[in-house]
Amino acid sequence: MTLVIIAGLGIGVYSYFSLEKEMTQKLESKKFLIPTEYYAAPPTFTARTLVKIENLESQFVKEGYRRRNYDQRLLPGDYFIATREECSARLQVPLNDDQQQCFGWVNQDVSTSQIDNSIQVLVLQKDNLISQVFVGAPFHEVPSLTGEAPLLAQYIGNEPLMQKTVTLGEIPPMCSNAVMSIEDSQFLEHGGVSYKGIFRALLKNLTHGRTAQGGSTITQQLVKNYFLTSERTLKRKFQEFVMSILLESRFSKDEILETYLNIIYMGQNGSFQIRGYGAASRYYFDKDVSDMNLSECSLLAAIVNSPGLYNPFKKPVNAERRRHLVLQKMQELQFISAEQMNEADRVPLPSAPVTLATETAPYYLDAVRKQMDAMKMSPEGMKIYTALDLEAQQVAQESLRDHLSRLEKENKYIKSLKDKGNSIEGSVLVGDNKTGLVKVAVGGRNYRMTQFNRAVDGHRQVGSIMKPFVYLTALMNDTPEGKPYTPITLVKDEKFTTKYEGQSWSPDNYGHKYFGTVPMFYALKNSLNAATASLGISVGLGNIVDIAHKMGVESELKTFPSVTLGAFEMYPKEVLQSYMTLASLGRKSNISFIRKVLNSDNAEIFVYDPKPEQVEDPATVSSLVSMMKQTVISGTARAVTTSGFLNPAAGKTGTTSDNKDAWFGGFTPYLTTVVWVGYDNNIPHRLTGTSGALPVWISFMKQIGTRYPPDDFPWPEGTVKVTLDEKTLGALNALQTPTDPKTVELIFRKGTEP
Repeated sequence: MTLVIIAGLGIGVYSYFSLEKEMTQKLESKKFLIPTEYYAAPPTFTARTLVKIENLESQFVKEGYRRRNYDQRLLPGDYFIATREECSARLQVPLNDDQQQCFGWVNQDVSTSQIDNSIQVLVLQKDNLISQVFVGAPFHEVPSLTGEAPLLAQYIGNEPLMQKTVTLGEIPPMCSNAVMSIEDSQFLEHGGVSYKGIFRALLKNLTHGRTAQGGSTITQQLVKNYFLTSERTLKRKFQEFVMSILLESRFSKDEILETYLNIIYMGQNGSFQIRGYGAASRYYFDKDVSDMNLSECSLLAAIVNSPGLYNPFKKPVNAERRRHLVLQKMQELQFISAEQMNEADRVPLPSAPVTLATETAPYYLDAVRKQMDAMKMSPEGMKIYTALDLEAQQVAQESLRDHLSRLEKENKYIKSLKDKGNSIEGSVLVGDNKTGLVKVAVGGRNYRMTQFNRAVDGHRQVGSIMKPFVYLTALMNDTPEGKPYTPITLVKDEKFTTKYEGQSWSPDNYGHKYFGTVPMFYALKNSLNAATASLGISVGLGNIVDIAHKMGVESELKTFPSVTLGAFEMYPKEVLQSYMTLASLGRKSNISFIRKVLNSDNAEIFVYDPKPEQVEDPATVSSLVSMMKQTVISGTARAVTTSGFLNPAAGKTGTTSDNKDAWFGGFTPYLTTVVWVGYDNNIPHRLTGTSGALPVWISFMKQIGTRYPPDDFPWPEGTVKVTLDEKTLGALNALQTPTDPKTVELIFRKGTEP
């Protein structure tokens, strides 16, 4: 018996100190509630890109920045807007007449000691072009500036969360008084537990023969919600009793109340948990907690007890009755006068928000979670810094949704399928060619309707998206006559049949039209099936498969003749990876949705490393890219140019032979964008890459692609740029249409140029 008692005391002492350590760590770090936090990419500002100063200011105000005068000392979270003269005075740098104004700021996460050398300034011209970027002081010019990564989403498990941490000083005293009045009127006096409350609850529970009433103080509620289970037993009540006294012995009343008001459950906004007064004030009243009045404070205190039962939007009678009780208690405790109570009691309840909260970029976050899973990392409690460009994501989502809706209204066949219950779908992926990071992932037109993420999980036939790899393989090899393939090597676009494994295969051109002998660039820009298949068989199907895999394709590709025309499935992210390698002239960077991951102690446990590798000769890839530029200028994607998007771009449309999948993969030196359109049930839609996918790409790039300067691709050493005119085009002139350009600019490997 003695040994049992000693062992029991030992376990009790150990449990006590373990519990004390856990509680201390959580309170000191304010980590009672440890959600998974997702951050979008920080805004990056580079010289020679476009930005409107009013959009800049709106963006910074939304993130809580404060405007100051240009000559005032800036603190973290401050910004200023200055005229050319004011800016020149602040920078101590002369500015020219074209430079109209500047925008400067200090990031919120800058330490006080680093303020003076962390002021970032953009100098803008009259046409909204960023002409120079500076950091200082003393100020010196740099290539680019970076803002802060905005918090994108918070999750507890799989549930999205709305929480904004506030200090006790930001919460009006009347709000603190309201919640203490109704929940724990002796909070400032007791040592963690209310003996009267416990005795009253115990007596009532014994009378009813069950646990009918609690008696919890605010301290006990904190302990109960974050250290113990929710069971209602005398044993758990005893544990709660001891732990509450322990908590009060280590921390001040202000620390306990502040923590309580930041993590208490305050209801649901759609699928979002609302935690704490910071988020609750925004949801129920659309205002900051510091701006709340007595009526609003008393309503939040009413909601605390049971957010479902006292929801002012769904159960207004209950909410008004409970608010009245809170005000009564406040008046009894002399926190407010009878006049104040009556005035607050007459204020109408708030109106319900017009729309429920929705998850920001849910398809993108799904892609992030899947990457975390692939890396065998649990997201729980992590800070995940993504590459998501919020504005670009929104533009891509709207561009896709608008185009698909337009098809269902204006395309007779698509409309008939819609009337039969078929909804056409699509996906958009956008990658940054310089970093390898994926900025946009739209996996469908509406995440609420379908959570299937087509951008990362859709395995679909790619059609003519595959053709560039056929031509790249050719450019790396010699013709049967022993001469190197070039963009103007002639190939035969004729009907033919080939046999393999006891089967016959005969590729058809779109519209069953054949063009005879044509240059390679012409066959690619017009997506001629017969010419491409014939070329592919000549240069070796195995070689084509090898090249595709080197560029970034991971799906299995079989060496059947139809591989030349993309008669196999790929994931959109494989298309993105391989086309980004083309856009980077053969330099492959492994794509990622995640920039870095921090654990709950803010230690980095993952940092993105693109592992760039030159997988193919840049001069050869440059020659292919120049051919793909012709697709955009005068080929199957000529609508890009005629729409008014004039930045240098290259790409390829993709249409499967059964018209079930429509693709467009296109890129500038800065961005690669891949669009797919089709039906989940794999029925034909009779669309081509030109009519099905290309309009989405155009809409997106005209809004986002124009942020970047209209630079051409950086053609490397070992290349020669050749402009073919009407004379040198020769027999090709007979195939030209009136809208085709009179000259064609192509890149050749040095020594192969005409």
